[in-house]
Amino acid sequence: MGKTALTDEDRRNLKILANEVPKLRLLFEGFLETLEILSDTALMESIRASEKDIQEGRLLGFKELLKELGLDEKEI
Repeated sequence: MGKTALTDEDRRNLKILANEVPKLRLLFEGFLETLEILSDTALMESIRASEKDIQEGRLLGFKELLKELGLDEKEI
């Protein structure tokens, strides 16, 4: 079997690549998740409606939500 001759530059490049592949995988997964969300019409409509609720002040604070649900903060 023949020897594989890697130069110092080849070794450096392989080390860099080995360090970057996991980062690229996470980035790619994030892009796929974003595309999935953007392509879901019902989900995007819900997000837009929520953004409108926020802009128009139709929100409950945490304590207000607990009160509306009949819960005491100590219970959770």
